[in-house]
Amino acid sequence: MTDNQTRAVLWDMDGVIVDSGLYHMKSWQETFHQTGITFTDDNFKHVFGMRNDEIIRAMLGKDFTQEKFEAIAQAKEVAFRRLIKDNVKALPGVLKLLADINEAGFQQALVSSTPMENIDLITGTLGIKHHFQHIISGYDVTEGKPSPQGYLLAARRLGVSPENCVVIEDAVAGVRAAKSGGMKCIAVTNTHSAESLAEADLIVSSLEAVNVGVVKQVLTVNKAQEERSSNRMERSLVLIKPDATKRNLAGAIINRFEQRGLKIVGMKLLHMDKALAKRHYAVHEGKPFFNALVDYITSAPIVAIVFEGQNAIGLIRKTMGATDPAKAEKGTIRADFGVDIQNNAVHGSDSPENAVKEIALFFGKNEICSG
Repeated sequence: MTDNQTRAVLWDMDGVIVDSGLYHMKSWQETFHQTGITFTDDNFKHVFGMRNDEIIRAMLGKDFTQEKFEAIAQAKEVAFRRLIKDNVKALPGVLKLLADINEAGFQQALVSSTPMENIDLITGTLGIKHHFQHIISGYDVTEGKPSPQGYLLAARRLGVSPENCVVIEDAVAGVRAAKSGGMKCIAVTNTHSAESLAEADLIVSSLEAVNVGVVKQVLTVNKAQEERSSNRMERSLVLIKPDATKRNLAGAIINRFEQRGLKIVGMKLLHMDKALAKRHYAVHEGKPFFNALVDYITSAPIVAIVFEGQNAIGLIRKTMGATDPAKAEKGTIRADFGVDIQNNAVHGSDSPENAVKEIALFFGKNEICSG
């Protein structure tokens, strides 16, 4: 196997290969209108990139049956394929870069949370399916971005280690998924600003600016720096949520983290007020479920904790499990103690940047004791 064959490029589809946002929005508007729900352009901005089940839950709440979910999701995707069918066009630089990477001997995979029928329509229309050794669709994963599940599955199927993969993304959640999966990332500003994509290793305004040489440069890192990064000391905020404190589970949850070698450097019991809750969940403001989220987190006391340890953020998120307890791996906190996607027992910071912001919301500098 050549050096290039041990490297891979993993592609997102919507917003990277094709500009499909308008057709997703129109199909959601059409589908929700049939159920008597108004789906605005602003609603779409907040949910674009989320999985269908997450979007439907955001609009309808938890009160819907599996049959209703499947009917809405199917109607939306049928509408999407009808609307985009005659409007599939590759974004600038995509076709040449796909061909050049293939010619250079790299492996390639397409990773999208969309159904396989959508992927078949778009890759078939553009004539690009042969470039991908593997395709990961929404049918293959249980977690949407920013979970790295899809990208890690693609790397595993290609037989390429995550550190030898570069992801091409356009969305903040997608960039975060790539980085939390231990991969390099090239972000293209087709749908989001360069500032919001700052976590990526390289940001470009068009894939016309990317060639095989650029991909190789992104994959080449200083090994000493990489080793230091993989063993860095981190702090993360953990919140034991109202549903867990009501069931006296705080001690059991704290024990799970301490068993992983994490050290408590700050802890307090508090009853969040709505002002603090709104600051904590500011990223969700304007979304249909925002008020319900604030009401929930302020419904009973919580335990706020700062944990410290090597690679604490990733370790904590692995210990917690998937957001939806029904999809969380057996033995994780949410699988064992979570009730549903809202009453899922625990919150943990999802990146070093957010950890700093979240810790500052709940703790003053003199309330954290390290050493």
